[in-house]
Amino acid sequence: MAEKTIALIESLDTKKEEAFYAKSFIEENGFGVFLIDNSTKGLESEGADISPLQILSEAGVGREQFEALSKAERIETMRKALIPALTRFYGEGRFAAVLSIGGGQNATMAAPAMKGLPFGVPKIIASSLACGVRTMEQFVGEKDIFVIPTVADIAGLNAVTKTLIGNVCSAAMGLARYGKVHQTEPGKQVIAATMLGVTTKGTEHALRLISEKGNFEPMVFHANGVGGRCMESLIGEARIDAVLDMTLHEIVCEIYGGYCSGAKDRLLLAIEKGLPMAVVPGGLDMIDFFIDEKGNSLPPEIDRRKRVYHNSSICHCKLYPEEASFAAKLVCERLNRSRRPVALVVPERGCCETSAPGGALYDPETDRAMVAAFRRYAGEQVRLTVVDANISDDCFAEAAAMEFLKILEL
Repeated sequence: MAEKTIALIESLDTKKEEAFYAKSFIEENGFGVFLIDNSTKGLESEGADISPLQILSEAGVGREQFEALSKAERIETMRKALIPALTRFYGEGRFAAVLSIGGGQNATMAAPAMKGLPFGVPKIIASSLACGVRTMEQFVGEKDIFVIPTVADIAGLNAVTKTLIGNVCSAAMGLARYGKVHQTEPGKQVIAATMLGVTTKGTEHALRLISEKGNFEPMVFHANGVGGRCMESLIGEARIDAVLDMTLHEIVCEIYGGYCSGAKDRLLLAIEKGLPMAVVPGGLDMIDFFIDEKGNSLPPEIDRRKRVYHNSSICHCKLYPEEASFAAKLVCERLNRSRRPVALVVPERGCCETSAPGGALYDPETDRAMVAAFRRYAGEQVRLTVVDANISDDCFAEAAAMEFLKILEL
């Protein structure tokens, strides 16, 4: 039965003994195994449900073409071919959870394929590279993937590797049996909202006001370079009904760099899908820098910027007027692509809590430049509302909530 089947992605050309140990462990506990062999050295596969040649066929790559490639090219070709293959296998109901156990090569090929699966499908990567200074981006991205370091390399069976393999197989079986994808209650509309610490007060207040007016399920995303992508991934899966995008700080980082970099082309997917949307330029007036243990990463001209330390590792800095103007123009260019009305609610007295009058980032010149750019570049489909307040003021949250509800009715 598919609900008791674990997809096991393994390179049998290098990890055959370990792969079959995992397979036996799973089967001895009453679950089925759908073994996918993503080997790149040899294309003949003994004991696998899916051979490397079958994976390559998804990309239209044949044996001769593949064998003529270099090692790096083979890994990249297999990586790309596995993405549509795994998605198709899941769509056919051939497994309930997916697990990859190995080193860097296996994780490199398995992770992108897992990222192609919907939210809620149990996904586990066990890799000897899932540790140290390496980032989680390569393994996780914006998806719900469990990652665990193998401690010892998966290079033979011993007390450590047997324990690790048994534990991650048990985790996969537990997720397959007890995991559940919850659905929104009938009649409720899912509102996706974005938030950072410096926009929390305004966002939470606006969501409270909106929730009082209808049957909504708020879903908040941390706009830290990944959160915006997570929101848009769920938009792509049709799990979002409307968007209250209160924090566009990731756009600043897209333009100028900074700690919350990583989310590109923000706003465009919601526009493409035609979702009702209200937008607030929360955090669009600042850039943030990560400070390492040696104090590095602050720009040479840091003394010219108004700034405040969020903590010992992150410094928030106010944009210059010309930077703020450009960021506002880019937001408008994206919103102007919308085929339906979009609400744009702009605070005149700062787009983050510390930009309020008297705050460390208060800079009326930058604020005026941003508001002027919004007025100049907002197109016909953009319903612009400028509020004489800071984003954290109650009156601003009330205006944002009201404009969101108006858009929802259109």
